[in-house]
Amino acid sequence: MKRPARYLTALATIVIAVSALAGCSSDKRGMGDSPVSNHRGDDTPASVTNFPDHFANIATKCVAGAPGFRAFVTTREAAPVILADPTCKG
Repeated sequence: MKRPARYLTALATIVIAVSALAGCSSDKRGMGDSPVSNHRGDDTPASVTNFPDHFANIATKCVAGAPGFRAFVTTREAAPVILADPTCKG
């Protein structure tokens, strides 16, 4: 009698897990970016620096619409950093 209950519990757990993971899917491009209300911005690729495993990779590019500033983002859960960069012409 305990065996069917275990199977039902396992099945329910799998269904809930699959449903939760399906809700985390990204958009058709695989980016999961937020919509920008018809303001495309700068779609040029960022310069990426790859580091060995266990170290965060870094992506950087000039901030569109803000001449003189560069944004740095990482693959870790950290806020982007924006610094003055005179080489960014806008």
